[in-house]
Amino acid sequence: MPRLLYINERFGHDATIVLESGDACWISVGKKGVVVRSHKHSFWGGLLGSLLGTKLYQERDVYQALSVAQAILATFRPVPQIRCGDVMLKAFCTAVWHCPSPAGVKTVLNDPALRTA
Repeated sequence: MPRLLYINERFGHDATIVLESGDACWISVGKKGVVVRSHKHSFWGGLLGSLLGTKLYQERDVYQALSVAQAILATFRPVPQIRCGDVMLKAFCTAVWHCPSPAGVKTVLNDPALRTA
Protein backbone atom coordinates (compact mmCIF):
# COMPACT_ATOMS: atom_id res chain seq x y z
CA MET A 1 0.00 0.00 0.00
CA PRO A 2 1.35 3.47 -0.83
CA ARG A 3 2.35 5.81 1.95
CA LEU A 4 2.00 9.59 2.08
CA LEU A 5 5.24 11.14 3.40
CA TYR A 6 4.11 14.76 3.43
CA ILE A 7 1.92 17.39 1.85
CA ASN A 8 3.17 20.97 1.88
CA GLU A 9 0.70 23.75 1.16
CA ARG A 10 2.39 26.40 3.25
CA PHE A 11 5.58 27.05 1.24
CA GLY A 12 4.64 26.02 -2.28
CA HIS A 13 2.32 23.17 -3.15
CA ASP A 14 4.04 19.80 -3.22
CA ALA A 15 3.78 16.30 -1.83
CA THR A 16 5.78 13.08 -1.66
CA ILE A 17 4.22 9.62 -1.87
CA VAL A 18 6.11 6.34 -1.42
CA LEU A 19 4.75 3.77 -3.88
CA GLU A 20 4.34 0.02 -3.39
CA SER A 21 7.60 -0.52 -5.32
CA GLY A 22 9.51 1.46 -2.67
CA ASP A 23 10.20 4.41 -4.97
CA ALA A 24 9.02 7.86 -4.02
CA CYS A 25 7.16 10.33 -6.24
CA TRP A 26 7.43 14.05 -5.68
CA ILE A 27 4.50 16.10 -7.00
CA SER A 28 4.80 19.88 -7.38
CA VAL A 29 1.95 22.15 -8.46
CA GLY A 30 2.53 25.83 -9.07
CA LYS A 31 1.68 28.84 -11.19
CA LYS A 32 4.05 27.60 -13.88
CA GLY A 33 2.54 24.11 -14.15
CA VAL A 34 2.90 20.63 -12.69
CA VAL A 35 5.96 18.40 -12.30
CA VAL A 36 6.05 14.80 -11.07
CA ARG A 37 9.46 13.24 -10.38
CA SER A 38 10.53 9.83 -9.15
CA HIS A 39 13.45 9.04 -6.85
CA LYS A 40 14.68 6.36 -4.49
CA HIS A 41 13.25 6.61 -1.00
CA SER A 42 16.36 7.43 1.02
CA PHE A 43 17.94 10.43 2.70
CA TRP A 44 19.89 11.55 -0.38
CA GLY A 45 17.09 10.54 -2.74
CA GLY A 46 14.65 12.69 -0.80
CA LEU A 47 17.08 15.57 -0.59
CA LEU A 48 17.99 15.63 -4.27
CA GLY A 49 15.01 13.80 -5.80
CA SER A 50 13.01 16.95 -6.42
CA LEU A 51 15.88 18.36 -8.48
CA LEU A 52 17.58 15.36 -10.04
CA GLY A 53 14.89 12.67 -10.00
CA THR A 54 13.50 11.13 -13.16
CA LYS A 55 10.80 13.37 -14.62
CA LEU A 56 7.62 11.34 -15.06
CA TYR A 57 5.26 14.16 -16.03
CA GLN A 58 5.53 17.85 -16.75
CA GLU A 59 2.90 20.28 -17.95
CA ARG A 60 3.78 23.95 -18.26
CA ASP A 61 0.35 25.06 -19.43
CA VAL A 62 -1.71 25.56 -16.27
CA TYR A 63 -5.00 25.27 -18.13
CA GLN A 64 -4.00 21.92 -19.65
CA ALA A 65 -2.85 20.74 -16.19
CA LEU A 66 -6.22 21.76 -14.75
CA SER A 67 -7.98 19.81 -17.49
CA VAL A 68 -5.88 16.73 -16.68
CA ALA A 69 -6.61 17.20 -12.95
CA GLN A 70 -10.36 17.27 -13.62
CA ALA A 71 -10.08 14.10 -15.71
CA ILE A 72 -8.10 12.41 -12.92
CA LEU A 73 -10.76 13.29 -10.33
CA ALA A 74 -13.44 11.86 -12.62
CA THR A 75 -11.42 8.67 -13.22
CA PHE A 76 -10.00 7.67 -9.81
CA ARG A 77 -11.80 7.19 -6.52
CA PRO A 78 -10.86 9.63 -3.73
CA VAL A 79 -8.18 8.68 -1.21
CA PRO A 80 -9.03 9.59 2.41
CA GLN A 81 -5.35 9.92 3.39
CA ILE A 82 -4.87 12.81 0.95
CA ARG A 83 -6.25 15.86 2.70
CA CYS A 84 -5.34 19.11 1.02
CA GLY A 85 -7.11 22.23 -0.14
CA ASP A 86 -5.44 22.56 -3.53
CA VAL A 87 -7.63 20.66 -6.00
CA MET A 88 -4.84 20.16 -8.54
CA LEU A 89 -2.40 18.82 -5.94
CA LYS A 90 -5.09 16.50 -4.59
CA ALA A 91 -5.88 15.19 -8.10
CA PHE A 92 -2.27 14.44 -9.02
CA CYS A 93 -1.60 12.86 -5.61
CA THR A 94 -4.67 10.65 -6.12
CA ALA A 95 -3.40 9.50 -9.52
CA VAL A 96 0.05 8.71 -8.12
CA TRP A 97 -1.49 6.89 -5.14
CA HIS A 98 -3.29 4.46 -7.44
CA CYS A 99 -0.10 3.48 -9.33
CA PRO A 100 2.22 0.68 -8.11
CA SER A 101 5.45 2.01 -9.67
CA PRO A 102 6.98 5.07 -11.36
CA ALA A 103 6.41 3.43 -14.75
CA GLY A 104 2.69 3.21 -13.92
CA VAL A 105 2.63 6.87 -12.89
CA LYS A 106 4.24 7.88 -16.19
CA THR A 107 1.77 5.78 -18.17
CA VAL A 108 -1.30 7.11 -16.35
CA LEU A 109 -0.38 10.79 -16.33
CA ASN A 110 0.72 10.84 -19.97
CA ASP A 111 -2.40 8.97 -21.15
CA PRO A 112 -3.88 10.73 -24.19
CA ALA A 113 -7.41 10.16 -22.82
CA LEU A 114 -6.62 12.41 -19.84
CA ARG A 115 -5.07 15.08 -22.05
CA THR A 116 -8.10 15.35 -24.34
CA ALA A 117 -10.70 15.31 -21.58
